[in-house]
Amino acid sequence: MLDILQGTPLWVYAVFALVCYYGLRALAITRESRRSLLLTPVILLVWSLWSVNLGDHPLLALGAWAGGAALGSLLAMLLFSSAGVLLESGGEAILVPGTVKILAISLLFFAVKYWIGYQTAVHPEQAASVQMLAISGAAAGFTVGLFCGRALKLFRNFRQLRLNA
Repeated sequence: MLDILQGTPLWVYAVFALVCYYGLRALAITRESRRSLLLTPVILLVWSLWSVNLGDHPLLALGAWAGGAALGSLLAMLLFSSAGVLLESGGEAILVPGTVKILAISLLFFAVKYWIGYQTAVHPEQAASVQMLAISGAAAGFTVGLFCGRALKLFRNFRQLRLNA
């Protein structure tokens, strides 16, 4: 295990620190503007699709990604609550209660991506295998689906709060 950690590139530790920072920040009340609720999912979608390894089976990888994204979005609708979400006094943003769920999801995704990266480095011949393409695509889609589903739910809540204001 120590050999694995010692062989990890330094930039991975920086990414891990950022994941922890944003996950810990989500434990407190956060302000979400209309712009961030619309822009963040687009950025995540582009980044997620860009990172999918298409290999020799692009339809498999993209299909796994789409299935993971759909499942993640549906789970987000159930997992994240609108309870306690308040419209900010100016009506241009919402205040979202803190949750440990963001940290947990971020750490889980980091662990899965780390494992995929490790497997690719140790077994490069299997990086384009059907199993790895499916796992990698589904993991990327599922994670982006969770975050986009949460953003969609919060955006709907934001619109409803503005209508009721």
